[in-house]
Amino acid sequence: MNNSIRAFILTIIMLILAQSGMACVPQKQPISIAISSWAGVEPVELAAQLGYFEKHGVEVKLIRFSVYSDSIEALIDGKVDAGMHTLDDAIRYYAGGRDVRVVLLTDYSFGNDGLVARPGIDSLTDLRGARIGVETETVGHLSLLKILEAGKLAENDVTIVNIPTWEIEQSMLNGIVDAGVTWEPYLTRTARETGGKILITSREYPETIITTMTFDAAIVKQRPQDIQNIVAAYFDAVDYIKENPQDAYQRMGQAEGISAMEFEEQAAGIQYLHLADNLTLLNEQSEVHAYGQADTIAQFLFDQGIIKSMPDIHQLLMPLFIQALRK
Repeated sequence: MNNSIRAFILTIIMLILAQSGMACVPQKQPISIAISSWAGVEPVELAAQLGYFEKHGVEVKLIRFSVYSDSIEALIDGKVDAGMHTLDDAIRYYAGGRDVRVVLLTDYSFGNDGLVARPGIDSLTDLRGARIGVETETVGHLSLLKILEAGKLAENDVTIVNIPTWEIEQSMLNGIVDAGVTWEPYLTRTARETGGKILITSREYPETIITTMTFDAAIVKQRPQDIQNIVAAYFDAVDYIKENPQDAYQRMGQAEGISAMEFEEQAAGIQYLHLADNLTLLNEQSEVHAYGQADTIAQFLFDQGIIKSMPDIHQLLMPLFIQALRK
């Protein structure tokens, strides 16, 4: 066998061995994020549509759930790596033993939630003795306590009736309750259909209903650079909304099956939280910060018997990734 043939055979063998070695290297799986319809979390959809995840070198798989609670169960059961969930829900399952980390805050309700009352109830003080529908053991229940406080009323001044949010309208029409705590689009529709009045919205109690991007703690530990890249891509999308609102609303509305105008109306009732907002809210030295609100929510959940012990909020909230983006 001459040297040229020997060299050719050796090259083939080396190529086969190299390919075999490559096949043995495990490929990174896309990071899966559970999402459901809420204007505040759609920037993650926008980031995917605009190619921002690819730009930052991370593969992301968005899994959309038509029922919000199903997205929570998916994260609890380990079927996804992350979820776009309200802070109270993150605290709830974290306290229940699901080790997670909140890496950023997406938005807070700024008018999309509120209390609607039947005709004849024209002010918060008129609620004394009223039957108020609310989904108990949720942030809506906590909101009701803030609403009562604003009206200088105590919880025992009213009768609280446990009713799912989407059933408030029919319960008012049927005379089961006199008022109810709900969110858009139910809030405006209930006022219209019952001939009632919206007495107060979350514009009067902002930073109560906060939504988050929450990750499984294990994936944060295993793939911190990918999490960092996701956070960077997310804030690119939030910036895009500010710079190109109509195109952003069209894209995000399409993802939810509604028009750009309808999406814009929903977005008017929330406050998108930019990087600067996150740096403020996730800093305990700030005058207003998320740690205090998280403690308030945790105490409420504990007092209601929903969680059995007070969680370590400092471990749950993880500002590391947003701090790395500080300019």
